[in-house]
Amino acid sequence: MNVHMKLDMRQIQRAIKNLEPVVKKSRQELVEQAAKGFVKTIASITPPGSQGATGSTAKKQGEAAISNDLAKVMKAVRAKRNAQLQSPQEIYKRFRDTRTGRINPRNLQKPYPVPGAEFNALKKTLLGRVGWLASGWNAAAQKLGVRLPAWISRHGTGAGIILVTSDGRRFRIEISNAVKYAGSIKDLDRRIQKAVTYQANAMQRQADFLLHKAVKKAGF
Repeated sequence: MNVHMKLDMRQIQRAIKNLEPVVKKSRQELVEQAAKGFVKTIASITPPGSQGATGSTAKKQGEAAISNDLAKVMKAVRAKRNAQLQSPQEIYKRFRDTRTGRINPRNLQKPYPVPGAEFNALKKTLLGRVGWLASGWNAAAQKLGVRLPAWISRHGTGAGIILVTSDGRRFRIEISNAVKYAGSIKDLDRRIQKAVTYQANAMQRQADFLLHKAVKKAGF
């Protein structure tokens, strides 16, 4: 599913305009600077990351969410001879919300007992997927030279898009997270706008600092 979000980029545009006269950088270089900062920030706050949990803390948070989800619908037991135990993979598919990837136990009264070896194999697979949503920013990160945590970059660049165009007068960078369920993630659009605002504020602070420094050097 392609998702298009309308973002307010005026803050970034103003910051670049204010920063350009006080740095030895072209407009193109400043646009690249803004894009790099945006990618670094949005990757860090894309679930399981958040403003309060980034890096390894976010990874552990994502792994804990998976473990807790599985515990809602199944528990590993030692298989007894002739015991009829359900497949953990089938249970997972049955209760998984395809829009969000999370498990909804619905009206299940107690978790199903499942074979321990199969449960551990499923859990290992799911834990390996932590960082997949954030990997939608990997293509942009690689193109712009931004280093992201290994648990995000390990998923490769296939779930993201970056387009860089220049016609001599205009330089443009377009970045997309193409993970198929990205549009179903609650408040992802708000997080993206927050990353835009964060980068705009950082560049504006840089402009204010350099302008103040220049004025002071001039003796005013």
